[in-house]
Amino acid sequence: RIDAEETITLAGVEDVDVHGLSKVISETEPRYSFFRYTHEVEGQAARSIVFIFTCPSGSKVKERMIYASFKKVVMDTTTQEAGFEIAKKIEASSAAEITPEMVGEEFRPRQEQKQGFARPKGPGKR
Repeated sequence: RIDAEETITLAGVEDVDVHGLSKVISETEPRYSFFRYTHEVEGQAARSIVFIFTCPSGSKVKERMIYASFKKVVMDTTTQEAGFEIAKKIEASSAAEITPEMVGEEFRPRQEQKQGFARPKGPGKR
């Protein structure tokens, strides 16, 4: 949480799984959240840290601006000083958008679709 003096403080620590994640993130105020996501990579169990930035549209404009401008500072500080290795970053406008499917999708390999070269349309008749 960032207070009126623009000091960042820990709002709380919760032990939740991916299904309960959206319930512990504020729906009314912007928040930075760190979530340790357990998943599989090539058949092996893995635990990755996910940085989640939520910024509800109903929150105060000043809060939204402060949280948006501090996002990189918070990420850099937690990486350098706390030793967190952030695997993925998620941004959402409300906590309800943070679903197990959304978090899981971040860790699935992307399937690239090859598209052939589309020749541009020639100039019209003059």
